[in-house]
Amino acid sequence: MKKKVNEITPETPNTDISFTKEQDFEFVQLDKSIHDNKFETKPTTYFRDALKRFCKSKSSVVAASILGVLVLMAIFVPIFDQNNASASVQEMRFLPPKWFEDTNGFMDGTGYIEGVVLDPETGLPAVGSGSAVYYEDAIAKNADGEPDITVSTSTISDTLAENALRYASGGYLSMAPLTFDEPAYFRTPVLDTDSGGKSYTVTFGADLDSSTVEEGNFAIYVEVTEGADVTQERITFSESEETGLFTGNVTVPMSEENLSTALAIEVSEGDIWLSSLSIQIDNEEAGYSYLDDDDNIVNGTYGFTSPSQYLLNNVLTSTAIPEAYRWDSTNGNTSIKEAVVTTGSFRYDYYQGVYGEEEGYTFNNVDVDTFVQRGWIEEGFSYTDSLPEGFMGTYLVTDAESELGFKLTEAGETYCPLRDISAITRVSFTSIDNVTYTITTVIGTRSRYRDFYYRGYISDCSHVNFLFGTDNQGRDYFKLIFSGLLTSLELGALASIINIFVGVVWGSISGYFGGYVDLFMERLTEILGGMPWTVLMTLIVLLLGSNFWTFLLAMCLTGWIGTAATTRAQFYRFKGREYVLAARTLGASDGRLIFRHILPNGIGTIITSAALMIPSVIFSEATISYILPNVLSFQGTSFGVSLSNAQSYIYTYPYLIISGSIIMAIVMICFNLFGNGLRDAFNPSLKGGNE
Repeated sequence: MKKKVNEITPETPNTDISFTKEQDFEFVQLDKSIHDNKFETKPTTYFRDALKRFCKSKSSVVAASILGVLVLMAIFVPIFDQNNASASVQEMRFLPPKWFEDTNGFMDGTGYIEGVVLDPETGLPAVGSGSAVYYEDAIAKNADGEPDITVSTSTISDTLAENALRYASGGYLSMAPLTFDEPAYFRTPVLDTDSGGKSYTVTFGADLDSSTVEEGNFAIYVEVTEGADVTQERITFSESEETGLFTGNVTVPMSEENLSTALAIEVSEGDIWLSSLSIQIDNEEAGYSYLDDDDNIVNGTYGFTSPSQYLLNNVLTSTAIPEAYRWDSTNGNTSIKEAVVTTGSFRYDYYQGVYGEEEGYTFNNVDVDTFVQRGWIEEGFSYTDSLPEGFMGTYLVTDAESELGFKLTEAGETYCPLRDISAITRVSFTSIDNVTYTITTVIGTRSRYRDFYYRGYISDCSHVNFLFGTDNQGRDYFKLIFSGLLTSLELGALASIINIFVGVVWGSISGYFGGYVDLFMERLTEILGGMPWTVLMTLIVLLLGSNFWTFLLAMCLTGWIGTAATTRAQFYRFKGREYVLAARTLGASDGRLIFRHILPNGIGTIITSAALMIPSVIFSEATISYILPNVLSFQGTSFGVSLSNAQSYIYTYPYLIISGSIIMAIVMICFNLFGNGLRDAFNPSLKGGNE
């Protein structure tokens, strides 16, 4: 049993305390070598430690990953995406983005079309010169498989759209002078050339309540030309209570000489609304007759019952009626008022409309011969030998397979744009050098998407989807954006390398030597930095031309100043430290002090500025291209140029600017997060702050 140690109490002095052997302290020298314990952690370096700190920032790691993906896409998308991003394909213009199928308009390549003029006979969208073409097979179908079109009527006013004019009914024709100081004249061509004595009867309908013309400012008369003399036989009108029409007549006086007559309408002030107009000479309608381009007889009258037809034939630059048979307008303005058209609204598949088949398309002989050479058409096909000898004109084909031996091979079923033949046309002409050429073309059904693939516009012989849609020239905007991003990244990387190199050298010299050297160099920097960069860049572009290298030069003239200032501050921070003084005492040269002792300690801040300089250059280029689109015009394209071209369609086709802006926003945000991560990794004491 161990002896209990006496407790120390006021009554018990310290001398009474005793210890057992087990409680005594013994110093023992172990029979082993004395040494430091081995570190449990592995040795590291400055950059490895910085990498560990960087990886702890999840937002910076995610941003770096996204940047890596975008850079890889900028490199490889232009390589592997074979859709043509340089040629203009008008048929593929403004295709919307397509990512999904049948999502009722959300990224599925369809759009809801409203207010399209319909042909009353077919109930389908009307086709007119300059109007959009909507193919029946691309219109969404109802439960019965018919085009699902919501029909309505609308009133048109002040429009000269041909499809509206052609299919409008009712309404009024407004005639008014363009200027207040000169009346408007609307004349027919020559109505009659005779010795006179004929009676002219004019009847017209008008809405006088809606017209703004006052009595005395509107007149209709027969213009009589006799030799060099021109007289006006004005017609006085009276209104019929039964029909509501205004009728008047006048007889041209007899003359021994030949007369030429025309009807003229004069409007001095305001406008007159006419619903109809008829001209009769001796109780017969004043009309015209001519041969059209196909040698068919065309008859018509100079009056009108449809205001839209008047404008269609006489005001528009239409070839429906030769100029010699049209009305002539001097200082006059005509438009339609309150005419009614049938309109429709429907969902339209733009991709089906572009990729479908087209009848009556003309293939030239080079294309047809190429189809034969590629083995898309079976042997035995001949479209030239089948024509009669010496035949010129259009040869109709009722059965191409039996008459011409036209039949597609297995490869042709997949790739050949020519699906069938309906006619063959042969024409000949003599050139300026008196050489006669004969051209034979084939008319048939064209598969548009196969034709696009044949011509190299799309990468696959199928209904290719465009993730970002197509631009105003039918180019793949996805490829265009990443091609531009690659150009912008190259510009940013080159500008950053040059600016960092110049800035580090300049800032190192200025900060290390100080004194008068620093004073002189800083004054030069302030003078150069005081120049407005936009003005400086514009002057350089105007002097040296607009291209990639000119803009790179503009970015490098003042872009290094910020890096120089940062480097200078780091040298002032570190050049007085003890280790620098020790190295100088040991005989280290200025170059060794700068590049081996001072600069490595400030490299973190410099790396951070380098990472943030690339997005700054990209954003500057995009801003200048967007604000001043005529200043920058790279031979290829750039990110800013792509956005600049899309800004004209921001209201009509907003997906162009939206898709490009999203990529721009992602690039800028990721670069900023990436730069912040580098700052925190290389300068932990500055975490959360700004250098």
